[in-house]
Amino acid sequence: MTIRKLVSVGVASVVLSFGVQVNASSGWELEAISKSTGYSVHGQKGSANQFGLLKHSNTCGADELYISWASDSANIWSLAGQKVSLAADFDGVALDIPLEVISIRPLKGNQHQVIFGHSFANPELLALMTAAGSVNLMMTSSDVAQYFTVTGDNFPLQGFAQARSKALTRCESQSG
Repeated sequence: MTIRKLVSVGVASVVLSFGVQVNASSGWELEAISKSTGYSVHGQKGSANQFGLLKHSNTCGADELYISWASDSANIWSLAGQKVSLAADFDGVALDIPLEVISIRPLKGNQHQVIFGHSFANPELLALMTAAGSVNLMMTSSDVAQYFTVTGDNFPLQGFAQARSKALTRCESQSG
């Protein structure tokens, strides 16, 4: 099954920063990003790796997927604007997630934060995320993997439904 059946492509760009934890035991964080609301969880292999979603104030019912990943490649800039596919495994349900590199932000030294996004989750994917205990993401294409030391990470999904509910509440308060 491909994620194209579960995700529709959208247009939005964000620069993410870290926020307040929704529930300390779940690890999910809620972040105010202008009038948008991000909710995300860190990976188990890299604290700079994040799996999350955004709710934009003009479309609170929609959830835009985003993935943040750390790179130490000096050549990472060649990925800017590229469309990539990441392999996702939600407790045994494997999908390909089509994303676009929407932002590359320099950190310290040769470290960069790479943001993948521009895909919206539909109800089937959101239900899968609610039911699964975790999602394992892998950069399977050598064209993408060459830029990353860590090419796979696992993200816990416990607390996802609670984080999504809190993001919706904040989003609705920002609308209008």
